Amino acid sequence: MEGVQHLKIPLEDIKLATNNFGDDNFIASGGFGKVYLGELILSGQPITVAVKRLDRTFGQGDREFFMEIQMLSCYKHKNLISLIGFCYEGGESILVYEHAKHGSLDKYLSDSNLSWTQRLQISLGAACGFNYLHNDVGHQHRVLHRDIKSSNILLNENWEAKISDFGLSKIGPSNVDLTFLVTNACGTVGYVDPEYVRTGILTKESDVYSFGVVLFEILCGRLALIKTYQDERRALSSLAKMYCEDNRLEEIIDPNLMNKVKVGSLKQFSTVAYQCLRENRSERPTMGWIVQNLHKALELQDSSKGFIRVGTWGRRSEDPQNNWSFELEKGHNLVKITIDHGDGINSLMFTSESEGVLHDSDKCGGLAGGERVSEVILEGDEKIIGVNGTTGFQDGFIIISSLSFHTNKRTHGPFGRATETVFSIPWDKGSLFGFYGVARYYIDSIGIYVKPNEEIIRVGTWGKTNPGSPQNVWSFQLEKNQHLKKITIKHNDSIISLIFTTQYRSLTHTSERVGHDWIGYIPDSQRTVSEVLFDWNEEINSINGTIDFSTGYCPGYRVITSISFVTNKKTHGPFGKKRGELFSVSFDSGSFAGFYGLAGAYIDSIGIYLRTL
Repeated sequence: MEGVQHLKIPLEDIKLATNNFGDDNFIASGGFGKVYLGELILSGQPITVAVKRLDRTFGQGDREFFMEIQMLSCYKHKNLISLIGFCYEGGESILVYEHAKHGSLDKYLSDSNLSWTQRLQISLGAACGFNYLHNDVGHQHRVLHRDIKSSNILLNENWEAKISDFGLSKIGPSNVDLTFLVTNACGTVGYVDPEYVRTGILTKESDVYSFGVVLFEILCGRLALIKTYQDERRALSSLAKMYCEDNRLEEIIDPNLMNKVKVGSLKQFSTVAYQCLRENRSERPTMGWIVQNLHKALELQDSSKGFIRVGTWGRRSEDPQNNWSFELEKGHNLVKITIDHGDGINSLMFTSESEGVLHDSDKCGGLAGGERVSEVILEGDEKIIGVNGTTGFQDGFIIISSLSFHTNKRTHGPFGRATETVFSIPWDKGSLFGFYGVARYYIDSIGIYVKPNEEIIRVGTWGKTNPGSPQNVWSFQLEKNQHLKKITIKHNDSIISLIFTTQYRSLTHTSERVGHDWIGYIPDSQRTVSEVLFDWNEEINSINGTIDFSTGYCPGYRVITSISFVTNKKTHGPFGKKRGELFSVSFDSGSFAGFYGLAGAYIDSIGIYLRTL
């Protein structure tokens, strides 16, 4: 008790503050005992407090009492409840906390007035608190909470999350990759990590599991243990995992939230919650990863820009200082691009116009000067609808070596010096919103912001460019809430045909074959059939491939010769034979919504549909 004597509060002061633990001051009860509302005078100022009075008949005692004092007197974070003081006299063991006006989270899970944005902010705040306990309390140790549940997450007057109840916490080493303690399993049924119960080994991943249960409580508006129609108690964790894997999560989400949650935010949040519940501890995320991805879920919910980021091409950099971005402000039109170039693109500067006033952006790149400065002047009704370029090397680093800007009227460029490594990004049903990438001495990489004019934008195509006949046009679009489950690919040294299988709830649907796959042109012996199977939470975020002329049967046509599908989990492919010109397109703020293109005996061209999240 040394070092905390200044926190002692006389029992008489606490009795006075709570009307001698009067019934009118009672506000809650839990495993520790009853909690009372009180008003103390500290440093001459009145302060509203929550007074927790130990009742040993509930199973907790001095060990939990002193652990709580140790934890909250040593560790301070905006998402941990603050300990005001304690009392240990007259047979009483009492803890005095800051008062969280709205009480515990479990009381609001089914409250339709608690918005999705508020739920995200509460989830993120709690995750920040747990991340502090796991990673930031000191260089040589971490705190494992051991009893994470919604009733131990309190909400202040601003609905900010405050983690409470550290009586069961353990302190373990943090200077190793895998912190574990052998201890008797404890916690609350429905939240506790099954692996911890089975082995008695406590790790930080045990806390992660429990937090995943809380996330599903927040999403589904129900407690961790629920009653089914047979009046049996069933764990929400197993139910949520099953419905996620069957792509039926919307069936158990709080119906008050369904029409208020943006698709991208829902996917991001549910993926985080699901990952926390992975059976294998090594596959569960860290609290730091959870914080990062819950923040992204909040951004996706609150974003009003509605743009899609496509790209980048060129060098990737881990240094945030090298990132550059230009976004058009509301009511602004892009009227000029200033390009400093030589053997590469040294710098870019953008000029926009609003109500007759010109606005110049900061210069992107430019630590190395070029041989020439060029300007792209856009007329009033001229809009950029595509960007082409090449990448090359300068001083051993990948850079953007040339750029062209295609508009609805003409092509501006190329600027710089073209190489054989080409990239091309056309789009329609959308307008250019800006550019972004990495830059230092040169423009090292570039991507685009595109704002869809409709819900779905078309990006591409790559391959054959002439329209062909209408019968050669193909298209596959995912309906909302559908999940792409499988792609069946027939190929030899080119891509012959594609078939797409989707899933909605437990129902699957198979599309018509894309590509004619005419019998007689290409014998079965010269065709390979491959299948790409996607997990329920696996999303395509990039495709790449090659384009060349067909050989063998139906020779001489410009076709897709190989293709790979890159997801948030892995790369599937390449299928076909990598030959000819490369193409690649990636995106990180839009949702994959399908493919389209031209097809004859082979897949002649391919593009993608993207939907704003």
